[in-house]
Amino acid sequence: MKIRNRLDSKGFTLLELMLTLLLSSLLILTYATIVLQSVQYWQYHIEQVRVHENLQYALHYIEKNIRQFNQQEIQYIPDMKQIISRNSQGELSYMDFSGENLNQWNTYLYYQKGNRRLLINRKRENNVLAQDIDQLIIKEVQSGALIEVSISSKDTQGKEHTLKSQIRISPRR
Repeated sequence: MKIRNRLDSKGFTLLELMLTLLLSSLLILTYATIVLQSVQYWQYHIEQVRVHENLQYALHYIEKNIRQFNQQEIQYIPDMKQIISRNSQGELSYMDFSGENLNQWNTYLYYQKGNRRLLINRKRENNVLAQDIDQLIIKEVQSGALIEVSISSKDTQGKEHTLKSQIRISPRR
């Protein structure tokens, strides 16, 4: 009669309830771990894309403005890390990549090494073009004809990202 009484009883026993609770907790923990790892992975890749996009934008802007300079008079001065040419009004314009704070009225673009920023100097406004720039290196590949611009930055994980481009500074003959 005891066996029959037990089979006829309705509801859950304490053991069944504890097993159900244990299994559902394991499922929730597994799901939570997967979701948290996915979010961390997503954040890491968003940071990678942000750094790379920042570098690409800065390098593209440098290239574009070097190409807009008067190609007959453009000159690269390696000691000062400056590119000098005349603008459309015939005035001398500079691009200063030395890292010093050359904030003159005719400096079109300059790099601040201490603040890790690349700035545009239009009418003394000093607008930030790109931030978190660790290095901006200009090398002369062919004297007076071809330069290589290398720009690098580190992400929050400490991984360094570098982009390079070669730019012709003299007209082709």
